[in-house]
Amino acid sequence: MDQNAAIAVNRFGLGALPGEMEAAAVNPRRWVLEQLDGRYVQPEQFRGFASTAQHRENYSYRYTVLARDLNEAQRKAKDAGDQNEVDRLGHLIARMLGGYVTWVAENFMLEYGARTNVALTTDKPFHERLVRFWSNHLVVPAIKQQCGVVCGAYEREVIRPHVTGKFSDMLLASAQNPAMLVFLDNHLSIGPNSPYGREKKVGLNENLAREILELHTMGVEGGYTQTDVIQLAHAITGWSSYPAADHAAYQRNGRTGEPVGKFVFHADWHEPGEVTVVGKTYKAGGVEQGEAVLYDLARRPETARYLATKLARHFVADEPTPDLVDRLANVYLAHDTDLAEMTRALVESKEAWAHAQSKLKLPEDYAISCYRSLGLKLGDGSVPPQSMYNFESYIQKKHYWAWLANDPYSLLTSKDPAQFTEPDAKRGAAIATFYADVKSMGQNPWNAPGPQGWYDRWGDWSGADSMLKRVEWSLAVAAKHADRMSGPVQYLNQSLGDLASPELKTEVARAASAEQALALALASPDFQRR
Repeated sequence: MDQNAAIAVNRFGLGALPGEMEAAAVNPRRWVLEQLDGRYVQPEQFRGFASTAQHRENYSYRYTVLARDLNEAQRKAKDAGDQNEVDRLGHLIARMLGGYVTWVAENFMLEYGARTNVALTTDKPFHERLVRFWSNHLVVPAIKQQCGVVCGAYEREVIRPHVTGKFSDMLLASAQNPAMLVFLDNHLSIGPNSPYGREKKVGLNENLAREILELHTMGVEGGYTQTDVIQLAHAITGWSSYPAADHAAYQRNGRTGEPVGKFVFHADWHEPGEVTVVGKTYKAGGVEQGEAVLYDLARRPETARYLATKLARHFVADEPTPDLVDRLANVYLAHDTDLAEMTRALVESKEAWAHAQSKLKLPEDYAISCYRSLGLKLGDGSVPPQSMYNFESYIQKKHYWAWLANDPYSLLTSKDPAQFTEPDAKRGAAIATFYADVKSMGQNPWNAPGPQGWYDRWGDWSGADSMLKRVEWSLAVAAKHADRMSGPVQYLNQSLGDLASPELKTEVARAASAEQALALALASPDFQRR
């Protein structure tokens, strides 16, 4: 079989599903490129999951409105000397806040389960890999609780619809999404000379502006200055997430019709006057001032080179050649930040098909490729979305954390416990176990260590402990799923093809059992590389 088929499904894809190698072998480049075609259609697995705006409204209502009202009632009860009422209200507050923490963790796992099943079953694995690449570039990790509850929705709303569109549109969608605004504190960034800033004596937050320049567009070596950071921060003051707690106040002030929980521009928070960013001056204005800056940053040559380098590093080599980077950057600029065109240029380059297995799979990619090779899914492949958190009826389970393996209930805690079924419990355990296994190999999914995302070089993931955990995991998978192989040799052909070394083929053929053969294949360097 042509080695290019194996490169197509492993380097560009997520590891071969049974039968996928044969499909790619007909024309490997075309098989990859066709996945860039067509209008984006949201995978069925995400049907019914809540939006970022819904989560933000729910968060604000529970933590601000209800907590405020209950705390005020508790204060009045204390002033009245009614200790029983003070205790009762204290219990309600603790139940509400503690229950929400549990619900957030469960929602996170359900989102992760649906996302993982998309990766395990998709017939467009290259598109899915691009989703993960760009999600890691414009990353919103679950470092803060407010981000953990929306990171799945953020990826669905910002990244997935734009991976074959224009980067300028993706960048703006990211910067105006409540998840990114909250993660980098821009929802609280107020122009010091704005009406609100002068009244309340509050001011600027530079976090989002700094990361837009350093990590999202020009790169740390792009030539911008601290003055550019401050000027960009001024341009995006007033970019915020509209909290439900302020809705009544806004209505009293005549500001009706605002989208609760969505992006909102507070004109009275915006720093007045013109700004100059990387040598270009933008006239005073409202939300359009910051938007104009972002669109221009997306079209800068420094941004083109930075993005081209990251894309080539992810798919080709830790240190891509300057010639390849130049070609990709030029295509990006010539096609007005079109990511599909830059990606096509990558796939059509000779470098992308040379030096097979020059990259080490990240732990999550490795685990997904193992499961795909065996046709495995988490549970039955479907993950019903969770109902929004409800203070009045939410049931906080005894075990507290949803991913404990001995939890007799599933993650679907919007139901009455008496209604939980065995399939529900198995689905929850499958998601939680897969997540924990990836985490044990050194990558905590959706929890990148910071705004830079996960690093993407071989040395970042080849530590002894991480590699040992991969071997241990492969042994466990083999012990449980060896019966899914039709035969060791056929399995190697359909998962690795010509990327399987002669030594691995010999070892697998001589294995004493199907379990041993599968363990040897999954633990091999050939399987861990792409």
